[in-house]
Formats: sequence, C-alpha cells, structure tokens
Amino acid sequence: MKFKFFFSSIFIFLLYGNLIAQNNNSEMEVVYKMNYIPDSLNTEKKISVDNLVLLFNNDTSIYFSQDAKTYYDYLTKGISTMQNGKISLGTLPPYPRSRASVYKHGEVITATLPVGKYFYSFEEPKLEWILLNEKSVINGTNCNLAKTTTDTGDTFFAWYSMEYPFSEGPFRFKGLPGLILKVYNKNKTIEIEAIGIKKAVLPIEPFLTASSIKIKNKNTYLKTRAEYNENPNIQNMNTGIIVKKDGVLLDNNTGMKKITTNVFLD
Repeated sequence: MKFKFFFSSIFIFLLYGNLIAQNNNSEMEVVYKMNYIPDSLNTEKKISVDNLVLLFNNDTSIYFSQDAKTYYDYLTKGISTMQNGKISLGTLPPYPRSRASVYKHGEVITATLPVGKYFYSFEEPKLEWILLNEKSVINGTNCNLAKTTTDTGDTFFAWYSMEYPFSEGPFRFKGLPGLILKVYNKNKTIEIEAIGIKKAVLPIEPFLTASSIKIKNKNTYLKTRAEYNENPNIQNMNTGIIVKKDGVLLDNNTGMKKITTNVFLD
C-alpha cells in the first residue's frame, strides 16, 4: 500500500512539475522605472518611462513595458474582430514610450527591439561582469556594485542584492549573483531602478517575438537601426527620391528629418 502511494506521489509530483514547466510561470515580479537622456548633447531633455516589468523564475524571464503590452494587446484584439476588411479600434491606449523586450531562457538572452515600424529579434552577447568592493543601500536593501562593458563599448554599473539570489535584472543586464536593483551607464544618460518587488505567479511569454524579424547577427540590427536613424523614410517604399539639404536628409513627400538619438541600452 505504501509502495503504491509512493509511486502515485511521484506521478503527481512529475505531473505538477510538467504543468509548471508548460505554463512557465514566474516566481517574482519586479517593476522598474527608467530615466534617460536620448541625446547626450542635450542633457536638459530627460524622459521617464514607468511600468517596466520583469517576470522571472530560476530558468526563464521576460522584461517588457506594461504600457506596450496594453497597447499591442488592444491592437491584436481589434484585428481579431475585423469584418469585411474593416477594423473598429475605438480609442487606442497611449502609444508606449518603450517598446523593447528581452526574453531569457537558460543562458540564451533574446532581445526584441523596434526600428521604426518593424521589430527585430536577436541573441544578445553575454555580459562579463567585474565585481567591485563598493556597497550601498538601495530602497532599504543591501547591495553590491559591479560593472561591465557592453559589446557596443558602453560601460554600465549595476547595484545587485544577494538578499534576492537570482541572476536577473532589467533588459539584458543579468548574470550577477543577485537581483539587479539599479543599473546606469558611465555618462548617466540611462538609469533603471527597481521601485517594487513581490512574489507573483504569472505566465512568462515572449513579447512581440512571433511577429518580429529574426536576425542571427546583432550587427545586422545595429546597421539597420543606424540606416533608419539617418533616413527614417527608408522603410517607406513609395515616398519618392530622398534628397539632402544642408546636411539633413529630407523626403520629397514627407520632409522627415534624420533622427539624432544617440543613447542606447544595447
């Protein structure tokens, strides 16, 4: 009788484990706020982005903007109700300030980032961290300092806490012996800080990855973004001939100028 109960218990345990794996639910939720200066030559212009969410368990995580999720879920729902080629969307939610997301499974970190009207997905190179001796208290939590240099040459510092022993953090910043509560770059044009941490059982799902353009090499994405910033009309096939006036790219039809943004998280 005990023998039968033992195997029944194992079966129930494995079944429960498989359901958890299939559902891939989170254990924790962290909400971050980001402040950034899009143009390092104009430090007076600062933009704040709220509702940046990190859901994670020991193996998987997703980082995304809740405002972006609300916006695109609304669009998806509207498209699903299309009749005779017409969509009635009503009043759209506010357009999100951040549309980036990062999905981690095991050791693989996949970023899905926008360039104009398209999304591109690619694997982020793993960051190599240097642990520093400095300590601080961030929002009442004891933290240690670490730094890294990204593949694009920017130096970032991160305050992480071993009170939360998860190798997680916002965006691509992961891999430390504790949860990252604050991260910022050397020039302090980008700063992301946790404003809320709680236990949460929520589904961890890639965000906008299914509709994105898959890229094997990150350099392809960086080149695509640079070309778009130089000429935002490059995604429009019927805008006419692109001309240059006083060093600024203009389109004959729309007059769109090149984008001067030069501060990026990646």
